[in-house]
Amino acid sequence: MPGALDGFTIVDFTQGLCGPFASMRLADAGAEVIKIEPLGGDTARTMGPPFIQDESAVFLSLNRNKKSVALDVTTPDGRKIAQQLIARADVVLEDFGPSQAERLGLGYADLSQTHETLVYCAISAFGEEGPLRDQPGSELVVQAMADYTHSLGKIGEAPVRLGTDVASLNTGIMASQAITAGLFHRVRKGEGQRVAVSMLGTLLHMRGIMWTSMTDPDEWYGFHLDHYTRPPDEGYKTKDGHVYFGLRRGSSEDWDRLMLTLGLTDYITDPRFQGFGREATSIGRYAPEVKPIWERAFQQLTNAEVVKLVHEFRGDAVPFNDYPTLCAHPQVAELDILKDVDHPAGESFRTIGPVWHLADTPAEIKSPPPTLGQHTDEVLSGLGMNAADLQQLRAAGVVG
Repeated sequence: MPGALDGFTIVDFTQGLCGPFASMRLADAGAEVIKIEPLGGDTARTMGPPFIQDESAVFLSLNRNKKSVALDVTTPDGRKIAQQLIARADVVLEDFGPSQAERLGLGYADLSQTHETLVYCAISAFGEEGPLRDQPGSELVVQAMADYTHSLGKIGEAPVRLGTDVASLNTGIMASQAITAGLFHRVRKGEGQRVAVSMLGTLLHMRGIMWTSMTDPDEWYGFHLDHYTRPPDEGYKTKDGHVYFGLRRGSSEDWDRLMLTLGLTDYITDPRFQGFGREATSIGRYAPEVKPIWERAFQQLTNAEVVKLVHEFRGDAVPFNDYPTLCAHPQVAELDILKDVDHPAGESFRTIGPVWHLADTPAEIKSPPPTLGQHTDEVLSGLGMNAADLQQLRAAGVVG
């Protein structure tokens, strides 16, 4: 079945994480993505270990459903070929950096003169204006700049990076949304436009709830205020592991029965446990302070027993999972997003498939991540080039 974006073509000049994640989401939805790589390949191809054959796990996880064209756009012939491909496309995605695309003759102002319906998306680290516009930015640089590391780790110790590439991948999501919005506008009005997203802007947007809460609170309390002073949440220790749990929906009767079952009757009227335990669990005001009380009650119970007990009294509880137990969980199986993909090199790998389920226009994995330049001949022959033309371009170091 065709995808929701079937019929749209995207010329993607991005490397690394941000742009490739954006274009993969669009490719999953059915768009044709022509990935333009330098002759040495996308930088993500060398990000490792681990590697599968000679391909990095990073590259493999971000580049399915795409066609790879190895092309040196810094050469006159390479730029001409890129412009020809763009003339037939609906979208351009680039992360060259502010003003760099213009220097290559691939900026929106030049391209839109002959392609009025082009949707053009530019990704940058810090934005296209301001004192940092020309500075290179990486995941850790932007996390530090956007205050992300200050609410991780332990008080008085060095900041800790967020494990996920939150700046890169969320910027990719923002970019794919911006491109989709641009295409929707084009369908309605027949007009293209230039859109821009930045990693710093993305993290500022995601951080906004906390900063809004901190501006003028009635009381200096709440999850988004004391987030800076809370220790890392390692869950509640049980007989065989750790669990997360909270009490949000239970009634007075549920609360009393839970405390009786756990032998905590002395704490039923403790003011720290007010609100039927809501202030004593999860992100409640007194949760860190009374954590040892809960752990003493859980010390003879397994993770499974604690989860079952809390659920009986209308609370929330889950075990802290590691990778193997999470992947083996029946709920993850029901989501049907763990996919095994056969790679052209002859080895399969497991990846996370599309997370959305569209009933009539499914998002799916149709092809594995390409090898470098795998589709160069196929794509350029669509521009009318024959074998002799391609051989001449290879000899000149324009294509690979």
